Amino acid sequence: MEWIYGGIFSLIIGLGVGLFIGRRLSSHPFQEAKESKVAFLTGFRYLLSNEPDRAIEAFMKAVSLDTDTVETYFALASLFRDKGEIERAIRIHQSIITRPHLEPEIRLQALYDLALDYKKAGLLDRAINTFKEVIRKDPAKKEAYLELANLYQSLKDWQAAYEIIERLSKFTKEDYSLMLAHFLVEIGKKHQKEGNKKEAESFYKKAIKTNKKCTDAYLHLGDLYFEEKNFKKAFNIWENVIELTPEYSFLVYSRLEKHFSEIKDEKAFNKFIKIIEEKKERDIFSSIFIGKFCLIKKDLEKAKFYFNEVLEEEPSQPSASQFMAQILLEEGKTQEAIELLKKIPETLPKQIYQCSHCGYESIKLYWHCPKCGEWDTIKPKTKL
Repeated sequence: MEWIYGGIFSLIIGLGVGLFIGRRLSSHPFQEAKESKVAFLTGFRYLLSNEPDRAIEAFMKAVSLDTDTVETYFALASLFRDKGEIERAIRIHQSIITRPHLEPEIRLQALYDLALDYKKAGLLDRAINTFKEVIRKDPAKKEAYLELANLYQSLKDWQAAYEIIERLSKFTKEDYSLMLAHFLVEIGKKHQKEGNKKEAESFYKKAIKTNKKCTDAYLHLGDLYFEEKNFKKAFNIWENVIELTPEYSFLVYSRLEKHFSEIKDEKAFNKFIKIIEEKKERDIFSSIFIGKFCLIKKDLEKAKFYFNEVLEEEPSQPSASQFMAQILLEEGKTQEAIELLKKIPETLPKQIYQCSHCGYESIKLYWHCPKCGEWDTIKPKTKL
């Protein structure tokens, strides 16, 4: 169904164009102009009824009867692009741009649509240059900035993406801080991969300053400190994730569980654990993590407390059930352990992540939703 929305959008643009330049029907014989209008409206009806081929046929007829009606060309080009006939869409938009005495607004829209054609065709350099030209002609065209940033993201040119969105945020006064923070994190990751730790640290800190809820910035800055054996700094940074975005706290705990044996600063770690314990409202991930830590320390009573905390909320939670059953077996309570294990589903579900904005689901966590393009909207759907 995506094609229809694109077609309708371009058609509406075309109708708007008509308001700017007029239908100019008086320059044609009355009957021919009337037939062109009927063909145009017929194409619009086919568009709404999800019949793109018939819509194209009707619009082609409208064009043949009245070659001056720019709005019909816009609608036709949009349909060609959505159907994958990119070359035809490109030719139409190029022909509109080269028309003499065309209103600047119309020429600009054709140029923007031509950039979309290039993008759809995979001609990214041409698309980038054309979007830049659109912005030069109209520095307030928000859509061109967003499309250009999206192209830079696909090319992993994070610096260019950052600069274009920074420009956009200055004149729109809209909040793009989360997007900008993620671009800074990506730049930092590149520096860290290349061994430039100071530069990486600087970009991570700038990302946090840009948006205090950018979880990925805290995670990677903590990773940087952890690698340098500066455990106190790492824990201090990761505390922010647990406090500000607890839905992502499992990403901190999974890191720590892999490297329990490497933690040499016991005092700093115990302080970190205490902060989690003293939280008024603990999420499931936090309770399971503390329970596992207590198991390692052989503090079975304390471990039971935290696993029970989870099971009271979710009686069949797999991880808590398994660890609690392990404790019960050690205590000689075999039957209780068996009963608890029976509650665990035979086939454990995979960890599923879902976008709160568009509903996209994945078994992989993305900071940038592949479907709707929103940032930090994909969160755990299941709690394993």
